[in-house]
Amino acid sequence: MSKETYSIPKGPNERYNFQRNAISKCTANAAAWGIPDTLITQLTGAQTVYEAKYDIASNRATQSPYATAERDAAWDILEALLVILYDQHLLYNEAISPADKDSLHIHTSGTGGGKPAPAPDTTPIITLTAEEISSLHVIYSDSSAPGTHNKPDNVAFCEVVCKIGGSAPVLIDECITRYNVSRSHEKIDFNNAQRGQTVYAFARWINRNGKQGPWSSMAMAIIP
Repeated sequence: MSKETYSIPKGPNERYNFQRNAISKCTANAAAWGIPDTLITQLTGAQTVYEAKYDIASNRATQSPYATAERDAAWDILEALLVILYDQHLLYNEAISPADKDSLHIHTSGTGGGKPAPAPDTTPIITLTAEEISSLHVIYSDSSAPGTHNKPDNVAFCEVVCKIGGSAPVLIDECITRYNVSRSHEKIDFNNAQRGQTVYAFARWINRNGKQGPWSSMAMAIIP
C-alpha cells in the first residue's frame, strides 16, 4: 500500500502560507471531503487570531520579541488543529484528487523510484481578473507555453505573493500576503475594506518537492 505523508513548515512565512492554503481549500471542499463543520469553525477561529498576531510580528513598526512570542503561541494552537485535520481527515481520503493532494503538500511514497524533480526553471504568466465583488481570479500560463493554462510537469501549485494598496513594491519582500493557486482561474477573496485598492502580485512555480522557481514579472489589478 502507498504511504501518504505531509510536513508542516518551520519558517514563519512558510507556516503562514501553508495554513492559509490548507484552510482555504478545506473550507471550500468541507462537504465533499467529509470534514466536520465543527473542525472548520475551530480552524478558522484559530486562523483569525494567528494571522492577526502574524501581521503585528511582521510589521516593522510593531514587531518586538513580545509580538513574536504572541504569534508563536497562536501558531501552536493552530498547528495542533492542522495536525488533526491532516491526520484524521485528509490523509488517505479518496475524495481528494491527486492535484488537490499535491497542493495540500500530501506526498505519496511506495509507488516507484525516481530522482526528485529539479526546481522549475520557467515562470508563471499571471493575469488577475475581476468577475465578482471583492474577488479576483488568478489566470496563469507558463512562460514556455503561453497559449495554455497548464502547470509544468511536476509542479504542485503557483505561489502568488501580493502587496495590497499603496504604491507599487520596490522589492518582492514587500509582498507579504501569500496564496497557493493550484488551478488557473482560482479565486482569491478580499474583504470589503480592501475594495478599490490596487493589488500588486508576483508568482512562481513550486514543485512537488517544495523547490521554488524564479519569480514572474509583476501583475496588477484593482479589487472590485
